[in-house]
Amino acid sequence: MKKIIIKSIGAIVLWATCIAAVFLITACTPGVVNQPETPKETGPAESITQIDDTAQSTTGDQPWETWTECSQKPGDHPCNFSLVDQHGNVIELYDYYDKVIIIDLSSIWCVVCQNIATKGDEFITLYGEDNFIWITVLIDGPSYGVSPTPDEIQAWVETFNIQSPVLSGDRTLIDLSAETGYPITSWPTLVVIDKTMVLHNGLSGWNEATIRAWVESLL
Repeated sequence: MKKIIIKSIGAIVLWATCIAAVFLITACTPGVVNQPETPKETGPAESITQIDDTAQSTTGDQPWETWTECSQKPGDHPCNFSLVDQHGNVIELYDYYDKVIIIDLSSIWCVVCQNIATKGDEFITLYGEDNFIWITVLIDGPSYGVSPTPDEIQAWVETFNIQSPVLSGDRTLIDLSAETGYPITSWPTLVVIDKTMVLHNGLSGWNEATIRAWVESLL
């Protein structure tokens, strides 16, 4: 029990530190990002949002089959998700095991999110697609609190000429406790995951030097 309590406190401190950094960097903060008034059922612990209950990873037998729990706290295995990308394909987070991963949790209406929309392709070019992946998850569309439509996802991709994965999300991905979702308090929120699918850290807002340092420490 003591180990669990210490771990949880540590996670809160890490995320709180990142959230505090929003006052020093650029972010879209229309108040605290609200969770759904009535949280939706999200299925089993290993999946935050299931777009297709029959969706399976295409990578075969994998280490995560032995994992018994997950959370979005630093030091834990993040929960898997199945979301649809700009090409209509179902993508799972665990498909990218053995790569350093950035998850860019953004909203279409957010100007800062628009300003960093091309960073994914830039980072993949810089660090190499064999070692690194940037995944953008658009949680809000052009309207605050409203999930993006497929056409809005496609318009985002075409506007910024994005080649990296852009996934359609919703607010069931938000959980301020970091148990079943990400503790998003501003846009964008960046999450860095290492090659063994352990969540390294998270940052509210955008600070390129910090993100680069985290990624390079894990490559």
